Amino acid sequence: MTTVGEEIFWENARAVLRDIGMPHLDPAHGAAVDIVRWCLNTRSRPTHHRQVFLEAESPQLLAYLETLAKSGDSAASHALKERIRVRAEFLGGAGHPECARPWLAAIWHALPELVSLGQAILDESKPPLPISAFEVPQPSAATESTETSGGNGGDDDGDKSSGKTGSAGTTAAPQQSPRRLVLPNAPVDGEMTEAEKRALQRTKDADEAAKEDETPEGPEGRDGPGGMKGPGGKR
Repeated sequence: MTTVGEEIFWENARAVLRDIGMPHLDPAHGAAVDIVRWCLNTRSRPTHHRQVFLEAESPQLLAYLETLAKSGDSAASHALKERIRVRAEFLGGAGHPECARPWLAAIWHALPELVSLGQAILDESKPPLPISAFEVPQPSAATESTETSGGNGGDDDGDKSSGKTGSAGTTAAPQQSPRRLVLPNAPVDGEMTEAEKRALQRTKDADEAAKEDETPEGPEGRDGPGGMKGPGGKR
């Protein structure tokens, strides 16, 4: 059961596809374009249905838009607008079919690059992997017994058996539904601009400051051993 907000969200997405002359695309593409447009106009991060959509369809684009919004750097927003403007000029000069909203079409053509920037942001924020992540797991006794027994539950004809399943590993794990917003990998033209780099650094500094503010006070906190002294300089 969809809500009124969700219906409006998807109606706007379909309207974007009509405006850029690409109604054959999945509405997810129109939704992504509309989210970028909305974030530029409001100078804020994706919220509500926009955030839920990007969390499922493109965490990279969400990371990029959130970084821009959290930085508070107007130069970074101008850098995004410049990327889109370059696409708009290219489309106009390359003889692409005209559409009702060329600016939205330029946003769609810039999406792969924005996703690549978002992936770079996510890669920088990931903590280093522990050594155990690179170790080859040793097979357990249960795994070895399953492998040596053939794992097909007793029918020597293997694949020729009709309607019979093995004793282990026959139930397929549920798979996540494929993403609807499929974009080609695109190298970033000129990599990050200086404004975008500053925006990323400001976001990092703000996150680190927030973590420091969350330091609990107590026996081992600011007033505890090795911490700040109490009134009058006495512990």
